[in-house]
Amino acid sequence: MKYRVIMILVFFQYQISIAQKDSLRFGLKGKIIRVLANSSISSSEFYAGLKGKRLGAGLIYHSNDFGNTWIPLHGGKPIGPYVSDIQSISVGNDSKETIYAGTWKNGLYKTKDKGKTWERDMRFPTSDVRDIKTGIQNSNLVYAATSAFGVVKSIDGGNNWKRCRPKTIDSTFKFAWAIEIDKRNDSIIYALTYFKGVWKSIDQGETWEKILDTKRKVCWDMKISKDSKEIWVASSKRRDSISSIYHSVDEGDTWTEIPNTPQIGINQINILEESDKNSLIIGGWQKGIFVLRKENWVKIDSIDFEEISEILVNDNGLLIGTWGNGIYHTKL
Repeated sequence: MKYRVIMILVFFQYQISIAQKDSLRFGLKGKIIRVLANSSISSSEFYAGLKGKRLGAGLIYHSNDFGNTWIPLHGGKPIGPYVSDIQSISVGNDSKETIYAGTWKNGLYKTKDKGKTWERDMRFPTSDVRDIKTGIQNSNLVYAATSAFGVVKSIDGGNNWKRCRPKTIDSTFKFAWAIEIDKRNDSIIYALTYFKGVWKSIDQGETWEKILDTKRKVCWDMKISKDSKEIWVASSKRRDSISSIYHSVDEGDTWTEIPNTPQIGINQINILEESDKNSLIIGGWQKGIFVLRKENWVKIDSIDFEEISEILVNDNGLLIGTWGNGIYHTKL
């Protein structure tokens, strides 16, 4: 009997060990991770937005331990009854830590109590919100990338919204896929577009200048260095393997294309900045994650799922969102 109890305990501890390893490797296993976002207040806090398969399946999860464990916000309920796809999340640096969530077909949602309750912003001018960025120096400044009105902005913490003039949209771009903010000056923003390259504004989106022609490729993602000098842009043909990475060392004035880029349908890019080196990390619609080391691209084999939706750098390594197998954790 004693021997049997010991065997049961050993087996139970083994099962716990396996579960712990699995939880460190995956989060939300089997789920489509549409977006990952970090907190502007705490380096250990992250948010994950899911794409569901039905109306009312759009959930947001929160982690306060670098992504090791995840808890659904709003009591495990969707942020809205018809929300199926959380496309973007941004956490404000205001005292209330306001969270903005952009959805597909259901507009913009906002919470002022860390996700306990959510309210749709009925004053927001469109239902398709591709990306959101909150101000760095100005906590009341919010930018949103839309498929209908380019970049929309608020200067009062999301109470009111201003969209580009029709003439501006006609002469620049209508479909903004993503936006990035200059880390030193949040009046400077970059817009990544669907087939129309990269645009830059130095006056909070009032006027725009095209700074990069990506030759009919979609500009999926951009990262800016800590000093805001260097910029990397990931682009590819829509749902195709044909890919390019563009690099600027002068805030977008001039560009070079990085040679020998893996043709994986790149849609995500990030940079791990260290004192002695920078590591460029990319992911795509197929073939997983690659890192550029000493001018050679190396596949990260610990990520055994091919379709990548998000790459975030945190103090513990990388958080990798996937299109169907949750979140991976890995170190370079």
